[in-house]
Order: sequence, then C-alpha cells, then structure tokens
Amino acid sequence: MRQDIKLFKVIGIQISIDYSWFIIFALVAWSLAQGYFPYFRPGLTVGSYWFMGFLSSLLLFASVVVHELCHSYVAKRMGVDIKEITLFIFGGVAQLSREPDRAEEELKIAIAGPAASIALAVFFFLLTKAVATLHPTSIFIDIFRYTFIINIVLAVFNLIPGFPLDGGRILRAIWWWKTADLERATQVASNAGKAFSTFLIFLGILQILRLNIIGGVWAILIGMFLRQAAESSYQQLVVKRILWGIKVRDIMTRDPVAVDSTMPLERVVEEYFFHHPYVSYPVLEGGKVIGLLTLQDIRRVPKEEWGRLTAGEVVERLDEDLFLHPDDRVSEALEKMINLGRGRLVVVEGERLTGIVTRRDIMKLLEVRRIVGG
Repeated sequence: MRQDIKLFKVIGIQISIDYSWFIIFALVAWSLAQGYFPYFRPGLTVGSYWFMGFLSSLLLFASVVVHELCHSYVAKRMGVDIKEITLFIFGGVAQLSREPDRAEEELKIAIAGPAASIALAVFFFLLTKAVATLHPTSIFIDIFRYTFIINIVLAVFNLIPGFPLDGGRILRAIWWWKTADLERATQVASNAGKAFSTFLIFLGILQILRLNIIGGVWAILIGMFLRQAAESSYQQLVVKRILWGIKVRDIMTRDPVAVDSTMPLERVVEEYFFHHPYVSYPVLEGGKVIGLLTLQDIRRVPKEEWGRLTAGEVVERLDEDLFLHPDDRVSEALEKMINLGRGRLVVVEGERLTGIVTRRDIMKLLEVRRIVGG
C-alpha cells in the first residue's frame, strides 16, 4: 500500500506528500541556493542563499498545490469528488473519483489549473514590484521574482497540448465536444502527449551530450513519465469501455470468510490462514467491518505476541471511503484500487459485509471480455 504523509485539508481535500517529494524539494532548494541566486544576486552569505533556496522551493510547491486545488474546486463544482492531492517527485496529482461526463466539464476543469498559475504569476509580479519600491535591496525581491517566473513556466508547460498535461485535456475536451467520440479524442490527446514526451527525451539526450548532465537526466525522466502517463490514460479508457455497465455485485466474492475482532492472532493464523486459500480477511466488530487483516499485518507482529494480541488490535482500521458498495461500477473499483495501492477491497451494504473484490477478479473479467468481445 502506498504510504503518503498527510499534511492538512483544504475545502475538504486532503493534501499529502509522497516520500519522493523530499528528493525534488531538496534538489530544487540546492540548485537555487548554489546556482540560481548566487548568479543573479552575488555577494550574499551562504546562509542567505540557503534561506532563499528553501523558501523559494516551498513557494514553488505551494504554487503546485494551488494549481491542483483550482482543478479540484472546479471538479467538485461539477460533481466530481476529489479526496486527495498528493505531491510527488514530478509535481502534484489530484485523485478524481471519476472522469467528467461531458466535454464542457472536462474543459472547465482543465483550464482551471493554468488559470490559477497565471493568476499567481500576476500576484507575485505585483508583489515583486511592491517590495522593490519599499525595500530595493531586499532578498525577497529575488524570491518573489523567481516565484513569478516559475508560475509562468508552470502555466506554459501545462498548456502543451499532450496528455496528461492540462493542454492535452483541453485538446481532448475540444475534440470530444466536436466529434462526440471520447475514445478517439483520448487517443488523439494521448498520441500528442507521447510525441511531446519523445521530444523531451531527445532533448535530454542532447543536453547530456553537451555535458549538461543534471538537466538532461531530468528531461529524460520527465519525458519517460509523461509517455507512460499518456499511454496509460488511453488504456484506462479502453478498460472502462470494456467494463461499462458491470457492477461490483456482478463479480464480487459473496459472504466472504470473516474474522471476529476479539480473536487472538494465534487462532486467526491456525484457523484461517492455514485452512483457507486467502491472504486477507475482513475483521468484524459487533457485526461491522473495521478493516482487512492481511499477511503483512501478521508479519509485523512478533510471533511471541500472537497469543496476546487480537485481530482488532492489529488490523489497520479503514475509513468508509475505502469500502465499495455492491452497486459501484467495477471500473471505479479498479481505479480506487490503483489509487490506493490495494489489491482487494471490502464490499459493504449499510454496515453489513456483503463481499470482497480483488484486482485479480477484475483482471480475469477483462481477459474474458477481450477474448469473447464483450
């Protein structure tokens, strides 16, 4: 399961950071402190440069959060729920509960991010001018000028018409609106994204040949990430088309074997993991599902503690957002599994356990429907 660090909530949306974020944060702060600011503002102390690099890096990622929040705010207004925004090594990503149903919704959501970046650029441009007027020698002039420039870069980069960038979503929305063919529109935007990512990889190779190693490696990495994302976006749409109309109740394992929360781990291992062909079991407390006990949960507990600790004390307690309903779409279940990094999800109706769905179940269904042309 993916482990993110939860920070805070804004308009009901959880802001989190992936551990990979610390890598890019440190690299940005270091490059600004060691290269950018000493070049444009010579003569300061090492401590001043590091302060400027650290604060500018924070403002950069704050700008990314605002960019994603504006996407999310517009999406929520359109009825598309957003649970979490995660910062990671390549920027930020908002976890949409579903894709927009109409081209107009897609267009409005896609435009919101670059519009926010442009608004931030204007704000920091005006702030730079104000500080320069009041305190002409202040280091904040350089910090705010950098933030102004980086927001312009964010807006321009994201407006490139290739999936999964905002510009690619705008292209898809316009194509979708004109042709009423979402699959073809996604294919066009995805191909444009792959073409741009190939250009980035080629540019990175050229930079390495010119001995700009760090810039070249980053261009290649970003290009590879964008290419993979562009390809997966079209594949996801194809999967959704194949799974269209199928509900969780159609494929779930009904009335799964469950464990009582008061049962000692020793009995759980002997009576369940050794006697049933499953790697996880729902845990019930007063008839209500509280979590999914896995082999990983068992491994984390020293064997000598198995007789003392109960399933309810060891299992990870799950929020209701991590449960499925029998009437949920299978495509949405798969998307939730991918976003959460889970291989199986519990199905509940009210508070009653009704089934379990695994990623393997969905993959098997996909394979069958591809073969029979369903």
